[in-house]
Amino acid sequence: MKKKVVLAIFTLQGNGAERFALTLAKGINDAGHEAHLVYFKDIIDLPIPDGVKTHFFNYQKFRAIPKFMRAGFAAKAFDRFVRKHIGEPDLVLSNLYPVDFILSRSQLPNVHMVIHNTTSLEYGERLTPEFKEQLARVYLAKPCVAVSQGVEQDFRQIFGEQSQITTIYNPIDVEAVQLAAKAFQPDVPERYLVNVGKFKQQKRHDVLIRAYAKAHIDLPLLLVGTGELMAENERLAQELGVADRVHFVGFQKNPYPYIEQATAMVVSSDFEGFSIAILEALALGTPVISTDCPSGPREVLSETCLVPVQDVEALAEKLRLLAQGEFQPKAHIEEQFRIKAAVAAYLNLSVEKK
Repeated sequence: MKKKVVLAIFTLQGNGAERFALTLAKGINDAGHEAHLVYFKDIIDLPIPDGVKTHFFNYQKFRAIPKFMRAGFAAKAFDRFVRKHIGEPDLVLSNLYPVDFILSRSQLPNVHMVIHNTTSLEYGERLTPEFKEQLARVYLAKPCVAVSQGVEQDFRQIFGEQSQITTIYNPIDVEAVQLAAKAFQPDVPERYLVNVGKFKQQKRHDVLIRAYAKAHIDLPLLLVGTGELMAENERLAQELGVADRVHFVGFQKNPYPYIEQATAMVVSSDFEGFSIAILEALALGTPVISTDCPSGPREVLSETCLVPVQDVEALAEKLRLLAQGEFQPKAHIEEQFRIKAAVAAYLNLSVEKK
């Protein structure tokens, strides 16, 4: 039976959760079902796959309502919007807190919240008993899906035995990524390292740049992305004397040609929910070196590809070995990370309507 799935997300900017929603929507359609993307703020930076239907739900008008009342009003409006423009869904997947806050009050059938990050590390010192109680009202209201085992374990530690959560790994559409990697020929060196990610604190581009400077290698480093800490990291590269070899190429709607032609991808995060960028690299045959951060990398990569979090010297040594050809990690992607496995698992969350 053909199923109708709604994926709700705040914007369609170029971040991991947004790419997840687009990839899963395409996979659902390719499997013969019907996916609809509902976004709350009218920003679209990413290419929409052919056949994926998008709907703009104007959440901004609800911001004038006091927060303690806002979720109830916005949820009712969201439910009406979905039923009017899409119809009765078989499954609704909510992505990221601003949307989760609203959909925790939704009365649509089969609403699940996708937990994209390690909750304890995402909120850090803000996770006071009062804020934890606020989060619990949202995340214990509906069943949840973690994007990695580490995210699930962390969630259970925070919210306890009342947790309704299972793990479905973030998917990768290998064929689509490989096709997109052939879309154009980037102006890149013959050999180089690449990092793809938003310039924000958890990604720790500063650790990567410091390790790169300490490694004293000839391979250039390409940083694909933008964000609030980009200028700060540009200054750091200048201070460390590597600005001529560290290239800030900005946000790319299609980063895959840069990933495919790289000698290796390097991930330097303090924490992740589950790094789609790692899977994208492996799908393109590009080896990955990553910090052993919670959570995700250890569930995908071998021990030899991991270095301790924030260990500049260990990362620098791994980069030296790679540049000298003494470390040659393999790029292999398991079936459980492919899009068909994720689509099947998500569709299993839906129930037949009576």
